[in-house]
Order: sequence, then C-alpha cells, then structure tokens
Amino acid sequence: MQIFLSHSSKDAAIAEQICEQLEKNGTQCFIAPRNIRPGKEYAEEIINGIDESSALVLLMSENANSSPHVLREVEHAVSGGTPILVYKIEDVVLSKSMEYFLMTHQWVSSKPQEDYADIVAFARDLAKKENAELGRTEAAGNAADQKTEAAGNAADQKTEAAGNAADQEPKAAAKRKAGIFAVAAVAVLAIAAISFFAMRKPEAGQTIAEDESEPVSVQVGETVLFGSYLDEDIEWRVLRISEDGTQAVLIASHILTMKAYDAAESGRYNYDGDKDYWTRESEADTDMALQMRVRGSSDWSASNLRAWLNADTEVVNYTDQPPVAAAMAEKKNGYQNEAGFLYGFTQEERDAIVETELVTKGNALSETENVTTYDRVWLLSLEELSWFDDAGMRKFTSPTDAAVEQDQSFWYILDYNTYGAECLSWWLREPETGAASLCYLVDNGYTENVIRQENAGLEGFGVRPALTVDLRLVTFRGEESRE
Repeated sequence: MQIFLSHSSKDAAIAEQICEQLEKNGTQCFIAPRNIRPGKEYAEEIINGIDESSALVLLMSENANSSPHVLREVEHAVSGGTPILVYKIEDVVLSKSMEYFLMTHQWVSSKPQEDYADIVAFARDLAKKENAELGRTEAAGNAADQKTEAAGNAADQKTEAAGNAADQEPKAAAKRKAGIFAVAAVAVLAIAAISFFAMRKPEAGQTIAEDESEPVSVQVGETVLFGSYLDEDIEWRVLRISEDGTQAVLIASHILTMKAYDAAESGRYNYDGDKDYWTRESEADTDMALQMRVRGSSDWSASNLRAWLNADTEVVNYTDQPPVAAAMAEKKNGYQNEAGFLYGFTQEERDAIVETELVTKGNALSETENVTTYDRVWLLSLEELSWFDDAGMRKFTSPTDAAVEQDQSFWYILDYNTYGAECLSWWLREPETGAASLCYLVDNGYTENVIRQENAGLEGFGVRPALTVDLRLVTFRGEESRE
C-alpha cells in the first residue's frame, strides 16, 4: 500500500517528517521530488503517483491553499475516487475551489506531536480494509474458478453432442441458409435507400429551396456561424426575428469564455487595504458602497464585462478598476490584457451588428430605477429569458472546448467530474436590486433551479453573449450550403 503526500514545497520539512513516520510504520509513501524518476515528465509522474496510491494525505496550510499544483493534485484524487485525509498544519480560510473539493473529506487538526499518530492510524486502518477486501476477493475468485470449471465440463459435453448432430445436417439446409442471407442483404439495401430519402425530408418549421442557388432566410432556432473568438468560428442560435424580417437577435450556442462580471474596485476581492471581508455577515453585506468596492459592481452600464464585449480593439480601455486576476475571488481568469470580444470579427461582420437600446434595472447604488445603454454586444436580462420559451429553445448550455482550455478556475471541470454536470452557469446583465454586487445567472441545470445569484467578482462563470444583426447586411458563413 502507498500513500501520496500532497504538500506545498514550502512545507517540505513537515512532509518529510510525516513520510519518515509512515514508512517507519510499514506504509510506503510517494513524495515529490523524491519519487520523481530521473528523465521522466514531472506532471505525469505526479498523476501516476496519485493513481497508484491508496489514499492522499494533504498537508493543509496557507501555502498549500494558494498552490495551483496542490489544487490539481487534490482535483485528480477527487475525480479518481482516491480517499483524502486533510492534515491541517495551520488555520486556513479555504479558497472556493479547495473548499469545494474537500467539503466531504476527513480532517485531522494539527497537534504538537512528533510521531504523527493520527496519520499513522489512518494508514493502518486503510491497510486493514484493503487486506480484508483482498481476502474477500480471493475467496470470491476461488468460488468463481470452481464454478467456471464445472460449467466448462458441462459445456464440453453439450458441444460434443451438438457437433454430432451438426454432422448429420443435410446439405439442403445449408442452401436454405444461403438463400435467407441473400434475401436479408437485399432487404438491408432497400431499408438503407428508404432511410436516405427519408433524411432528405425537411424537419418541421424548415423549408428546402427549389432552386438551391437562391438564399434561404434564417428561422428562429436555426444555427449560424458569425464572427470568431479564440481563433474559432462562433456558433449562434437565432433567438428572435423582427416583424419586418430585417433583423435577428442571435445568442451564442455555447458559453464562449469564463470571466468575472466586474472586478473588485479595491483591486483585491473581499479586501480593502488590509481589512478582510471574507467573514460571513461582514460589514460588506450591509454597506453597499463597500460591497461594490470589495466584490465588484453589478451595474451593467459600468461593468468590465460590458466594456470587453463591446470593444473591437486589441487594447480595451477600462474606465475604472481593470479586470486583473488579483481583483477576482480566486485570482484567476483576469482579462485586462485580452483583446476586445469584437476584435476577431471582420469589418463586414461588425458593420452588420445593430447597436441595440437596452433598458436594465439598476442596483442598490443606481440613481434611477432603470439604466439605458446602447450596446452592440450584450447579455440577456431576466425578462428576455422568455425569448427562449417563445423559440422552443432550452436555456442551459455547456462551454466550448476552447473556453474550458482557457479557463484557469476549473469550476466547470470540477462540477463535470464530480457531478457529471455538462452545463455551466452563465451571467445575465441584470443585478439584484437590493444589493450592489449580486447579479443573476442562469444555473447549470443540475438542480431544479433555473436562476441563481452570485457576486460580480467571481470568475468561473460563463459568458454567453447576444447581439442583433441586420439580415440585409450579413451573409452567415456556411449559409450557401444550407438546403
């Protein structure tokens, strides 16, 4: 049996002491860098070490809590079902990701001891369970071998009898079989031909142009390609079409990126200088100006996300606190250095986008009940979600592969690996009117909830943009091939 010791390199001395005590008591350990074989890929050796271990012992400290390497080790252990024992070296306020992974695992508080008896006892109990399970497996295996042997003898006798009968079958029967196979083959070909022509029929609500050279107007629910992001064509769904048929509202088919709605104005999430507001029921829950300062603003008109979505330049001009990683809840997914969302669109595509007048509810700090903006790219409001119902489209969606690859928070991967949740929550532009930082989101579809609320400075949720296009000015990529 082997135990994997997960720790920050800054806590190596304690990890080595624990390793020494475990191995002194008969439990082999995997500890980096000792067990990394020369010439081997470091990350691969770590993954193999976890997979080959019966459990992972995590030395929890501030160093480990902020280490992306330790988080990845914990995530891999959780996704693989490896038991985890958390040995708390010091009191720590866990990061959101670390808390999510460790909420169901066994904890052992640190004690002034040199023999690390709690960890040794954990390893001893684990070894007993493995030995007991091994004994049950061997017993079951012996019984299975006996059963298989008896079944094999019976099968040999049955096969011998069947063989004798088969030798007596007349050749005419073989000819009849050949005839049956020939008829079956003809039937398969007929069915295939019927299926081919059946697939050519239009689905409900669709039409097939008699002259394929004529353009086909888009319909609600249709999928089109327009613009690009992360070097990939963007796939959109047609959500609405104007009464005169000249304009269409498009919504991204999938979540295109994971970003915070707005950065904490203080430059550090839940901090104002050295003052910490992570504690539940802190002053930031009642002081709205402070809440906006340390958790980000839910005001759509002033949000970082609105500025980024509407920018078509390589450098985006943010009028207040830029969306740096340090101003996010977990210091991930900063986008202050990323080109504007429309930067990957052609000039022809940008010209086809209609600037839309949006009326959005204000938050607790807004001077008016509603705020009016004019945007080329935007997020839906709560009221506009009804457009999905009108179109017969579902609201839940998953991120693109490129979005998952770009994401540093791992929130989506965590939910997917732990719960099988294929969808991800995505931001709406509408704020909670009684707060300064809370925004509405569409949930991930894992529970019965459709809507949830979160603070603007959380960076692991999805961005699913919408825009209006002038159908007289746009030619969607791939449109000429539609039937």
